[in-house]
Amino acid sequence: MSKRAFIGAVHGAIFVILAAFWPAHAASETAESIMAQAQDAAQRALLAEEQAWTAAERSQSTSYRAREAAQRARDLVKSEVRSIAYDIGRYLGQVRNGEPNGVGVFYYNSGSRYEGEFVNGLFEGHGVLHFLDNDTWHGDRYEGEFRADAADGYGVYQFHPDNGDEGDRYEGELNDWAFERYGVYFYLEGDYWYGTTAAGEFADGYNEGFGVFEYAGDNAMAGDRYEGEIRDDLHNGFGTYLENNGTITFAFWRDDEPVALRSVVIAADGETVVPDTKTSGGSSSSSASGSAEVIEDVTPGKTEGDKAGDDETVVGSIDGDGLAGDSDGDDTIYGGTVFPEAESSEQILLAQGMLQNLGYDVGYADGVMGPQTHDAIVDFQDEVGLPITGTVDETLIYALRTAVSLTRRIGGLGSDQQSTSPNPGLELWATGTGFVVSSTGDMVTNHHVIEGCREVRVGDFGEAEVIAFDEDNDLALLDLTVNQPIEVVSFRSQPKVARGESIVVIGFPLHGTLSSFGNVTDGMISALSGFNDDFREYQFSAPIQPGNSGGPLLDRSGNVIGVVSSELVADAAEDVPQNVNFAIKAAIVEAFLGAYGVDFTVTPSEDSLEVEQIAADAERHTFLVECWGDPGDY
Repeated sequence: MSKRAFIGAVHGAIFVILAAFWPAHAASETAESIMAQAQDAAQRALLAEEQAWTAAERSQSTSYRAREAAQRARDLVKSEVRSIAYDIGRYLGQVRNGEPNGVGVFYYNSGSRYEGEFVNGLFEGHGVLHFLDNDTWHGDRYEGEFRADAADGYGVYQFHPDNGDEGDRYEGELNDWAFERYGVYFYLEGDYWYGTTAAGEFADGYNEGFGVFEYAGDNAMAGDRYEGEIRDDLHNGFGTYLENNGTITFAFWRDDEPVALRSVVIAADGETVVPDTKTSGGSSSSSASGSAEVIEDVTPGKTEGDKAGDDETVVGSIDGDGLAGDSDGDDTIYGGTVFPEAESSEQILLAQGMLQNLGYDVGYADGVMGPQTHDAIVDFQDEVGLPITGTVDETLIYALRTAVSLTRRIGGLGSDQQSTSPNPGLELWATGTGFVVSSTGDMVTNHHVIEGCREVRVGDFGEAEVIAFDEDNDLALLDLTVNQPIEVVSFRSQPKVARGESIVVIGFPLHGTLSSFGNVTDGMISALSGFNDDFREYQFSAPIQPGNSGGPLLDRSGNVIGVVSSELVADAAEDVPQNVNFAIKAAIVEAFLGAYGVDFTVTPSEDSLEVEQIAADAERHTFLVECWGDPGDY
């Protein structure tokens, strides 16, 4: 099970258990609130991580161009070289209007050296600066963009192994020599931290904002991962910490330590829950009954601290059978009926919504397993021939989704809009593809798909409202009218996209000519940048046609890594190879959605699925988009 799937599965159960343990007057936040804030911070950190790796990729490309510029400066023929003396050193290279212009080399009297591009006497463009001044930075090297004599833009800063940072490397954005905005810092100091990465936001040379620490090296934290807020290169603020043994800590962090009264810990097996208290008095590994102690410092993988003060109370105890008085083994008791704790409030709410849509009475859809919901599940299971359990599990969810899908095909979802014809004065101008990114009906497509439309219509949903667009990045956000639970896509959080990786494209090309149920093609990532080396795009090989625009570019786990945007056509290149197509990177899409407050889902890609399964899943979140226009607007 993936980390994020595990969190979702245990979320509701954890709150039930912690409610009995949480000191009512010792903290102003509930366990549920802490977990929600930590997960929100983690999601923002994953977005920052994706943007950071994108910046790192661009920095590597910029570094290559910088080395090329340095090589051109060293390869100048004698007739091109002019010499200009300065108080701090000497310039050898191309000269125009009496100043360094073009490429050349500046030799500092201290021993440092710049090789690369110059504009009006300044380091400007791409170049390499070698620090050889026998000072603090001796042996360091920067390769990248320069503006007005300073490292500014994208680049790679390599620390020398003999200096304090012992061979570390930074790839990303810089502003006046300081690490700024997005980047990745690689810890390469000896064996202990070797391979650890910090990817995310930077300010004034430090990890600052949201980001992800991926720990590696010869230490107990190797394989651990922190996602959340960071200040001064340390975990500071809300975030989640996943240990290599599967234990997860949701917490407000202060200088790498979780604050005791603002932390929730979930053991790897999902059965052991350690909030901000620890127990004493129980001598058996299967019995932890006893008095509680507040943990002042909780280091992942280790607990230590002081006893609870006299004004702190803990209600309840844990014994070998679970939470005394509230649970029976791994199950939770509600009104005499036992339901597995694996049922989260989100799963129950999803089931309630689909049952209501199918005509079953669940009472109030609130994410709580009550008698009416239980009876509705039993009735549904009986009618469709499932084993009668009265519980929410994967089998029930799948059966409900299938029933809802069939209802939609017959005329269910959005039927009011579906029965309404477009304005008779409008014509169908173009079609494209879109995919649903939130349970409230937010959909992403290309801006060029909906540009100039008088009316936009989406599959079974009918008319959709354009609520935002980004013309530069060719993105648009639509709002659908949703009358029942709807499937949404998940954006990939990790690992980073690799050249040669297999991908799948789902869309509605040549609507009216090809299948009205959508087409699926597969291929691979051909390049990590697009036309004219555009870092915002991927190049991929899966065949596409007009109408694919706006559809999802999916990896082999079914997660979104981009939005299909265009294909290379004869107007853009003299020799047009087959299947050279481009997609907007997911990081750009996520930033667009975040700017408009859209709550989207991210998840790591772990298991590889068959293309048939990916296509079947995509049918539930990817739809035809129609652009209707006024003939008079031509």
